[in-house]
Amino acid sequence: MLKRVMAVMLAVFMMIPAFSEDYVNPQTVEGQYAPISGASDDYGVGDPFVMRFNGTYYLYPSSCEDRVKVYTSKDLVNWKYEGYCTKGRDVYFAYAPEVTYWRGHFYMITSPNGGGHYILKSDSPLGPFEPVTKNFGHSIDGSFFKLDDGRIMILYPDNWIIKSKFLDENTMLPENLASSTGATLRHWTEGPSLFRRGDWYYLTFTGNHVCSTGYQVAFASRKGGPRGAFAQREDSTLLINSVFGDEFNGLGHSSSVVGPDLDSMYIAYHSLVSLAGPARLYNLDRLFTNGGLLYTTGPSNTEMPVPEMPDAYGDARAHLNDFTETGEGYFAKIEKTVTFTQEANFALNGNTALWLMGEKDGKDVKIEVSQTTMKVFEGEDLIEEANLPEIGHASALHTLRIENTQDITYFYIDEMRVITLENAGITCETFGAYKNEGVEYSFMAATGEALGSSDNSALKRFPGAFSAIHALNADERTYEKFGGQEEKALVLGKADYAVRVAEDGTYAFDFTVRKEDEGRTISIAVDGETLLSAVVPKFMGRGKTFTFTTESIKLTKGDHTLTLISDGAAVNRVGAFIAVPAEPFEIDFTDNALRSAFVAYGPFMMKPSEGVFRISPSRNGFAVFGDEGNTDYQMDVTFRLPDKGDGGSGILLRATDVSIYDLQVEDSYFGYSVAISRLGVSLRRSRYGLTGSVSFEQIPEWKTAETASLHIEAEGNKVRVYLPGEEEPLLALEDSMPFTHGMYGFFSNGTELTILDMKVSPLND
Repeated sequence: MLKRVMAVMLAVFMMIPAFSEDYVNPQTVEGQYAPISGASDDYGVGDPFVMRFNGTYYLYPSSCEDRVKVYTSKDLVNWKYEGYCTKGRDVYFAYAPEVTYWRGHFYMITSPNGGGHYILKSDSPLGPFEPVTKNFGHSIDGSFFKLDDGRIMILYPDNWIIKSKFLDENTMLPENLASSTGATLRHWTEGPSLFRRGDWYYLTFTGNHVCSTGYQVAFASRKGGPRGAFAQREDSTLLINSVFGDEFNGLGHSSSVVGPDLDSMYIAYHSLVSLAGPARLYNLDRLFTNGGLLYTTGPSNTEMPVPEMPDAYGDARAHLNDFTETGEGYFAKIEKTVTFTQEANFALNGNTALWLMGEKDGKDVKIEVSQTTMKVFEGEDLIEEANLPEIGHASALHTLRIENTQDITYFYIDEMRVITLENAGITCETFGAYKNEGVEYSFMAATGEALGSSDNSALKRFPGAFSAIHALNADERTYEKFGGQEEKALVLGKADYAVRVAEDGTYAFDFTVRKEDEGRTISIAVDGETLLSAVVPKFMGRGKTFTFTTESIKLTKGDHTLTLISDGAAVNRVGAFIAVPAEPFEIDFTDNALRSAFVAYGPFMMKPSEGVFRISPSRNGFAVFGDEGNTDYQMDVTFRLPDKGDGGSGILLRATDVSIYDLQVEDSYFGYSVAISRLGVSLRRSRYGLTGSVSFEQIPEWKTAETASLHIEAEGNKVRVYLPGEEEPLLALEDSMPFTHGMYGFFSNGTELTILDMKVSPLND
C-alpha cells in the first residue's frame, strides 16, 4: 500500500520503524469450545479454516459435537462468535470443515470423526449447511480448490501423499481419476491447503501427528495449473516449534487466505494445548513468496502487527467509509500508482456491473461484467473480452478482483482468472462502481500493492529468516536468479528491512549466497550503526550456493531498521538466531547431580552406579545436552559398541526441534547424526525423516572390540569425524544447506546404545 510504503520509508530515514496494533499467538477466540468431558483445557480451535467473502472472514474449526461453529472477523485477529452453521445431527464430530463459494452457493466439506467425507450446502456462509452427499470416503481433511474453467476439485491425503480429484458438478461426488501432487511428510500427512499468487500454486500440508510436539506445516509449489506434481524443497518446513519446555508446540493443520489489505497472504494454524481432546488454540502468521519459495517469519508467539486494511474501502450496503456516493455511483481515491489490487462485490440481478479501475493515456479503463462475459474498455474501445464459466443464479453475489503491475494485469471473477493483459499501462487513482438498475454493490476496496509487493514493507521477525529480495527499498535494487524454482537473490548494494526483535539477545546471522561471492564483505547495521562486517568464506562443497554463519552481535527487543551493505554479494536468504557459545562440559555419568544436564525423549537412562548412559534395544529415543543456539563445538565420546536390536543408534550434532511420538517418523529432528555399529561409522543429515546422502566408513577393528571412541567437530558448514589421535578425518561433510546451530547428544532407533563418557568444548580449546 503506497501510504504504508511512504510511512515506512520515512521511518527508515528516521531509523524508527513504526507499526500498528499488535496481537500475540496463541489466541483465545470468543465462543471457542469449552473443555470436553474429562479434559481440563478448552477443546478450543483446532484445524482452523478461514474463508474470505465480501470483505469478511469466516472461521470454521473442527467440532467436538454434532454441530459446527462459525466466527467472523474483519482483520483475522478479532473474532466474533456467530453460533452454529449446521443444524440437528447433520454432522458428527466434524473434523476440519472447509467452505468455498461456488456458483452462488456455499459448500462445506468435512470428515465425520476422521472417517471419510461428506459435502453440505448453504445459501449463506453462516449456514445452515445441509448435506448434499453421503459419506464418500477419501480419508480425512478434504479441501476445495476452484479452477479457472469453473470446475471444482478436492485435495485429500492418501497413503501419506496429497492427491486431488475433480467433483462431479451435479452430484458433488469425486470423479474416478486421481492426480498425485507428490507432496508428503514421509509419515502421516494431512491438512492440504492450496492458493495461487501470479503464475505459482502453493500447496501447504501438515504431518506427523496432531498430538506430537513435532506436528508441522510444510509446502510444495508448481506452475502451470493446480493439478500435477508439485516440487517439494528439502527445506520445505514452514511451521514447527518442538523445544523442550516450550508450551508453544504441536503447530499444524493450516489454511491460507489473502489479508484484509487485498495483497498480503496469511496462514492460520493451531497449536497444541493438551492431549485431552486434543485441546488446541488459533494462531496466525504472515506468508511471503519468492518464485516457487514460500516462507513465513513465524511461527511467532510474541507481539506481531495486526493485518492492515486496504488503502481505501467501503460497503455500499453499510458504511461507505472512504467512498463517496454520487448520482453515477460509488467512488474513492488512492495515491496514483501503476501497482494496485482492487475488489468489488456485487449481485447482477439480470443486469451488468460496470467498474472503473483506472486510466490509460487520459482515458478511463472500465470493466463490464454480465452473467456470461467480462469486457475491458479503454475509453469507448473494447480491448479485451472473455466468456465466463457458469457463475450461478442471477441474484448471486460475485467478486471481481483485479491485480495490476507494470508488467501484468489479472482479472478474476469469484477467484477464477478469466483475463490476462501484459504491459497494459494502466494506473489507478480514482476507482469505483457505476450504478445500474438492479445491480447491488457491497464491499469495494483498493490498495497500492499487487502480487505480493507488500511483502517488501512487511515486518520481519528475529529469531527467524526471510528472503533478501523483500527489502523496503526493493525497487532500487537489482536481482538475479537463484535456485531451481525461479527464486531471486538481491544483489547488494544496500538494502533496508523493517525487523522486529522478539527478545534481547546475542544474535548470529545466516546468509545464503553464491559460491562466487567468496571474499566479498557483508556489513550489518542496525538503526544506522554498523555492528558487524562478515567476509563470505570459501566453500568447497557441492552446489553453486551455500549458507554461512557470522559472528554474533547484540540486538535489543523492539522494532529496528536492519541495513545490509555489500560490494556486490548476491543474498538469497537472511536469518538470525540467538547464538549461545558451547560451554565446556564433561561427564562420566557417575554424578547424580548432573541428571539435569540433559533432556531425555524416550527411555534414555543415566546409571550413576555403573557410570553409564544408555537405552535398551528395541526402543526409540533421544537425549540432548547444551542449547539450541550452540554453533561450533567439538565432542569426544566413548561408548560400548552396540550388539543388540534392529535399527541404528549414535551421536547427534546441532539438533533442533527434537520430538518423539509413536505415530511419526523416527528421525524427528533437524540436524546431523553419527551412527555407530560394529561395522563402522556413518554420517548423515536429517530433516524429520528426509535423509541426505549418507557417508560410511568401515572400521575392521571394531568387530572384536568392546568399546570405542570418536572425536567429532562441528564448525561452520563442516562436520568432521575422527578416530582418536588421527589428524585426518574418518568422515567429513561440507554442507551447502547446513544446520548452523543446535544441541548435541544421542539417539536410538531400535539399537542399544551405552555411553561411558562425553566431553564437549568450544573449538580450538
